Amino acid sequence: MSQTRTIRLLILNDSRAEAERLTSMLHNAGRPARAQYVESDEALNKLLQEKGWDLLIAHDETTNLVPQDAIRVIRRLNKDIPTILLTDKEGSHPVVEGMKMGAADVVRLDEDQHLLLVIERELNALEQREHRRFAERRHKEVERRNQQLLDSSRDAIAFVQDGMFLYANDSFAELLDHESRDDIECMPVIDVIAEADQAAVKKFLKEFTLKGSDVDTTALEFSALLADDSTRKLKVDVRKATYDEESCIQFVVRANVTDNEELEAQLAQIKNQDIATGLYNKTYLIDILDKEVNNAVNGVYNSALFHIGIDAFSETVQSKVGIASADLVVAQIAQYAAELMKKGDTLCRYSEDSFMVLIPKIDPQTAAQRAEKICQQLRDYIVDVDGSTMQFTYNIGISLINEISTKADIPIDHAHKALELARKSDDASVKIYEPENKKDTKKNIAIKVQQALDQGKFKLLFQPILSLRGSEKEHYEVLLRMVGPDDDEEVSPTEFLSSAAEIGATTKIDRWVILESIKILSEHRSNGNNTQLLINLSRESMLDATLPPWLGVAFKAANLPKDSVIFQLNEIDVNDHLNVAADFTKKVAALGSQLSINRFGCALNPFKALETIKVQYIKIDGSFTQELQQNGEDTQTLNELVSQLHQLDMITIVPFVENASILSKLWQSGVHYIQGFYLQGPSEQMNYDFDMES
Repeated sequence: MSQTRTIRLLILNDSRAEAERLTSMLHNAGRPARAQYVESDEALNKLLQEKGWDLLIAHDETTNLVPQDAIRVIRRLNKDIPTILLTDKEGSHPVVEGMKMGAADVVRLDEDQHLLLVIERELNALEQREHRRFAERRHKEVERRNQQLLDSSRDAIAFVQDGMFLYANDSFAELLDHESRDDIECMPVIDVIAEADQAAVKKFLKEFTLKGSDVDTTALEFSALLADDSTRKLKVDVRKATYDEESCIQFVVRANVTDNEELEAQLAQIKNQDIATGLYNKTYLIDILDKEVNNAVNGVYNSALFHIGIDAFSETVQSKVGIASADLVVAQIAQYAAELMKKGDTLCRYSEDSFMVLIPKIDPQTAAQRAEKICQQLRDYIVDVDGSTMQFTYNIGISLINEISTKADIPIDHAHKALELARKSDDASVKIYEPENKKDTKKNIAIKVQQALDQGKFKLLFQPILSLRGSEKEHYEVLLRMVGPDDDEEVSPTEFLSSAAEIGATTKIDRWVILESIKILSEHRSNGNNTQLLINLSRESMLDATLPPWLGVAFKAANLPKDSVIFQLNEIDVNDHLNVAADFTKKVAALGSQLSINRFGCALNPFKALETIKVQYIKIDGSFTQELQQNGEDTQTLNELVSQLHQLDMITIVPFVENASILSKLWQSGVHYIQGFYLQGPSEQMNYDFDMES
């Protein structure tokens, strides 16, 4: 089960109505928010210390808690919570003043599209900062472990900076017959070099220091001066390194170094070589990509990665020479492709029918020109296996490796996506990866939705909902997926339902889901299963006055008990159209069906709607469960929410249960039902063994 991350939002505004409108606007834009209205300094302090928050949105003239004071509290508590100010004023002055006080941005009050873009930007930046902090913690942990490895290594290791030993491990001290590494650290390097070799070592270290950071490991031989003034011949591997965040030179003397260099070379070749083609393999590609990414990030030079794909490879080989000869065919192609490479290029076999080429020091225009030329040369090449000739169509996807690249798998992913675009293109065999334009993506999804409606490319999945209180009823939630045009991809509702609403297709989709669900349920119950389905309805269906009578006809035609289906509405839709929701729920209840509210607990006053409408089930917003799983001690918020619901005789469902660690807490809170991947993910069959849990 997937869900767009719920924004944990603090709102400062003298008008509660405006705060509710803001929350509703976010939900309608596909950015669900769990909002908290803040009215005082004390309340803000309490909220900041009890929970984590993503964003603060404040009107710049709020009086119950002045935004500047709120920003000051956030800073004092050292919280990373971006603040966005809303203003009624025109011009740049309020923007300048707001950003001076510490706001991330200032937006005109009624410019919702601008606000959404700013929110998206700040949430993305917040996520990046969270990733960075996590990476820094991991980095510190890796440094700690590396230090332990250095200290305990049998290899003699030392780091040299400005001609002095910055660090030496015990093995290095022992190699020079010193009792402790303390005797070595801070000692001039020249003091451990025999007089006859001092001039040569000085020259070597001076020249080595002036070389770039990508210099290869170099061997240095000299006579070392031991603690008792005797000498010992040493062969030291010297490389550029970093120790304790300081650039330095590393000395390594390997323990038990083997003299069988030929064997080591053979082992390295086996590790890095594709047997069928003799080219480098994917493992080697990833290793060298890391180096190229570092060069790009550090501003040394940019590179490009070509993904060369062979179209219809298996089909052509099968029809011409048989699949057993596939290795012979790809070996010939690889040999010819290698002839097209220039000095510095690295050609690797990536998969059965594709290669990758890493090209350093190249600009985008030159990369595209080279790819076009390589592609045409490959298309002209004729493969000959035992007299059978073949020509293939090739496409190339290009990923540019520049300062925004962060790790090796990103250029590979981008090159793969660019290759897929090239394969689907009617007018280009070469494509450079470009990030998707969100407007174009939205338009494409709308087209896919219409095609899915026309061609019947929707399907249903079922996820079990398990009782923690011993109920004998079996519950499944019905989840909708759209099948992509190639029949090999699923598109989740998060991606396509907003586009469906724009083209007026949601009610049609909902009715298809209902008809298909009750048809499957009728057959399932005929086998003796006491099963109820939870079916989600869109806002448009809730507003459709013709739906309740249509439901009565549909149930009658399916010969299915009406209480076997629970219809579920979103909390935000109910709150935005409370009177219509009340009328709709009465009509559906009159048919004999039950109702549920989904994503409950996000509204500023979630219980207000329950004073007006009658439902039997409440599914609590998944963000509560996610917080509980991230911070197992913080159960108070969820417990209070569940307790209030039970006082109203509501049946509670908690989704997104991903592991067993919180089951006891949920049981103690009194929750009736749980749902999530811990039980089972969405499946095409209703085949969960409920008896197993009893």
